[in-house]
Amino acid sequence: MAESQFVSLIRTWAAVAWADGKIADAERVALQRLIDGAELSADDRAIANQFLAAPVELGAGLAALAPDSRRGIYKAACRMAAVDREVTDSERSLLVRLRDGLGLAVDDAREIEASIAGVTAS
Repeated sequence: MAESQFVSLIRTWAAVAWADGKIADAERVALQRLIDGAELSADDRAIANQFLAAPVELGAGLAALAPDSRRGIYKAACRMAAVDREVTDSERSLLVRLRDGLGLAVDDAREIEASIAGVTAS
């Protein structure tokens, strides 16, 4: 069974949160609020909650999303990386991988990053 688009989105944000090998309290709280507030099936909620317990890899198929969705995912990932007020080198590296996986132009990514304090990946 294919993963729902919303679970894929949560997976992406969780991968950013785990990029430095740990999930900060602020990142965990932000993800938990997202999961708790989402309209998910019981199975999808259980899958999403697993993302809080162990490191997560980026999902495939990101470039197939609509352009606005790809920009939105990248912006949300940048915010997730900065939520603990520390964007590590590993988080920056993951943002570059995400940017490439989403098929975003470097200039578009830089524009998004400039709107979020502390984020410079591209």
